[in-house]
Amino acid sequence: ASLRASGPEGGRLRHLRKMSSDFANPGSKPGLEIWRIESLAAVPLPAKDFGTFYDGDSYLVLKTTETTGGKYVYDLFFWLGSESSQDEQGAAAYKAVELDDLLGGAPVQHREVQDCESDSFLGCFKKISYEKGGVKSGFRKVERDVYETRLLHVKGSRTVRIKPVAIDHTTLNAGDVFVLDAGLSIYLWNGSGASHKEKAKGLEVALAIKDDERGGRAKLTACDQGAEEAAFWEALGGQGPVAAATPDDSPTGSSKGALKLVRVSDASGSLSTTEVACGDTLERSMLDSKDVFIVDNEAEVFVWVGKEATADEKKGGMETGVKYTAGRPKGVRVTKVSEGAEPALFKSLFKSWKPPATPADFSMVGRSGNVAQATAQASAADLAKGMSDCSFGESEDVADDGSGKTEMYRIEDFEPVPVDQATYGQFFAGDSYIVKYTYLSSGREATLLYFWLGKDSTTDEQGAAALHAKQMDDNLGGQATQVRVTMGKEPPHLVRLFGGKLVVHSGGRASGFKNKGDEDSYDEDGVALYHVKGFGGADSTKAAQVAEVATSLNSGDCFVLLTPAAAFLWAGNGANETEKATAQAVCGVLKQGRKLQEVAEGGEPDAFWEALGGKGEYPSSSVLPEPDRPARLFLCSNATGAFKVEPLAHFSQSDLEEGDVYLLDVGNAVFVWVGSEANELEKGMAAETAASYVALEGYSADTAVLTVKSGSEPPIFTSHFLGWDASRAKVFLDPYEAKLAKAMAEQEAAQAAEEEARAASAAAKADAVAKAEAERASKASSGAPDGDPFEDDEPEPPPPPPPPPPPP
Repeated sequence: ASLRASGPEGGRLRHLRKMSSDFANPGSKPGLEIWRIESLAAVPLPAKDFGTFYDGDSYLVLKTTETTGGKYVYDLFFWLGSESSQDEQGAAAYKAVELDDLLGGAPVQHREVQDCESDSFLGCFKKISYEKGGVKSGFRKVERDVYETRLLHVKGSRTVRIKPVAIDHTTLNAGDVFVLDAGLSIYLWNGSGASHKEKAKGLEVALAIKDDERGGRAKLTACDQGAEEAAFWEALGGQGPVAAATPDDSPTGSSKGALKLVRVSDASGSLSTTEVACGDTLERSMLDSKDVFIVDNEAEVFVWVGKEATADEKKGGMETGVKYTAGRPKGVRVTKVSEGAEPALFKSLFKSWKPPATPADFSMVGRSGNVAQATAQASAADLAKGMSDCSFGESEDVADDGSGKTEMYRIEDFEPVPVDQATYGQFFAGDSYIVKYTYLSSGREATLLYFWLGKDSTTDEQGAAALHAKQMDDNLGGQATQVRVTMGKEPPHLVRLFGGKLVVHSGGRASGFKNKGDEDSYDEDGVALYHVKGFGGADSTKAAQVAEVATSLNSGDCFVLLTPAAAFLWAGNGANETEKATAQAVCGVLKQGRKLQEVAEGGEPDAFWEALGGKGEYPSSSVLPEPDRPARLFLCSNATGAFKVEPLAHFSQSDLEEGDVYLLDVGNAVFVWVGSEANELEKGMAAETAASYVALEGYSADTAVLTVKSGSEPPIFTSHFLGWDASRAKVFLDPYEAKLAKAMAEQEAAQAAEEEARAASAAAKADAVAKAEAERASKASSGAPDGDPFEDDEPEPPPPPPPPPPPP
């Protein structure tokens, strides 16, 4: 179906577009809205069905996002099922244009094809489930306890997809999870190489079938590859060999090929295309606001719509872009972008537009050919070069010098309570705060609203902080800029507001929910140790409370030790001047009448060590890097299919995730931190990349590459993280195993309860029979005739009436 039609039919379609009632106030609030194409009309889909797509249908998906300034931005996807008709696909494209018009041309349009969806589309859903059939398939009569056996494939490292597949052992593979639905018996089969996420999602699907579709009457059985019971193979149609694992989510469309720029114009009286440029780079000046352009990087096609393009060019641009991809693989995506709202990926195709700084993707290598190809894995040497060349995004703040008006609120019982101005800059890890900053920008008053979330604050407190920040913004007419800040990731401008006096204490107030039994927790013994650390600038230097033991010290930083009688400012031999100045400011805030003693490393009095429980080993200057060499942290992961390395700016302990590997470059050593759930490929590639990186950076031949395992980090590693909390060492609890154990326990409890109920019913019937027999025996012994033991309880029938008198 064409997006436009000529003659009377075209006029009718344009009239229908203007009068269409398919879309009721779309994009009026943040979130998802989905429509399915039914009889060439767009019918809203209920939220409970979001994420389930029928391969015989086409859909529209509108994602509305609210920016920090209160503005709405839109992504509009039209999804085409592999078995949907050309009429439905055409109607979906036409309705996408209609919805785009209703929203003033603001949405970025995306054409999505089943099994080849973009990351942007997949990111809208926790899971994607494909079902056979479609709206034209109608409805089948459901008979009780009569079910069609089906096999569901659960796959994906980022977004998990679920789709029905052929019921046969040849369909299974060792890398994924499958759910065999045999009616009242449901089997969860886990391949030997399946990820924890796939297992958890497979269990979620199996439980949904058991509880929602079968009313809890089905039996769930979980089995790992190689430990299947005979009933599983019987339901599958027979046992046989299982195929090897296949790659997850191989990214397509991320790499650039040869670039082409094509103009779409109706200057000649009808839409036509003209190639403008072809090569490795494009210039922003090649785009003309008066026309529409197709930008082709082989893996993805963008349709750029100029602000002054004609109405026919705007409406026909997307259709032209789709036609342009004729002959390409079905997974080639077509995305419409409007001038002035170009996404970062589009800008990166042009020499004069800066590409995204982070995350840097070092896993891609050059490609050739005229079709989209799968991502190739970069070598360790290429990854190391990317690490060496990358920028950590150290950018200036967009606000000011911090001389405006600062207000600080703490969330107490779900309400923002003003903080005493004398304690501005002091935060507690167990609390959440709002910092309101008012300043002049271009002669006009502007406001920044930071809502700071402590790592130990409760979910309800964090939610209240976000809610009240939004309400403050609303009271200001929606003109404020809201900034979410997690503990340890404070932006330089927020640090600047407190003039070197930003301190994070342990403890905090209890949750606002009084029935939780929480209590306020603060350090009240009079002894506290604070770690002062920065990377050369005052806006990156702050203090955080750490454990009161000697092993918390390190020669590269400053520490403030409070005792009931004194305040010690301890300066490590490698501490920089900014850290010393910040430590002085922190002492001025915290000492509260205590006598201040400045202590150089190596000249500590006995009282200092006594407060720390005695002397102890700590990282000394001989093993720490030069003070002007900040540490650099890199994330190593193959979650997208290829092993990638990404730099992490302003890193903190919270950045370390159990499912990945990290490289920490501290100048004279490189640490390989291994999470408890990292896979073997990540471990091997990270070690190889670290060795290549050391060689490329020109480090000495004896530079150590040290492997550190999660939960066993030595002080020489933890000293590079401000306020490292050893008590927060993550103990991994497999969500799949925990959820499966709970489900099995609930199933066993339900079965036990059912058996107990049956036994109780049988016992009650037996008691009734025994009682009846006893009563019958009692009647018999007293001379009553046998029969119904209850018949004697009925009254005797009255005697028959006398016969009538004879007639006279």
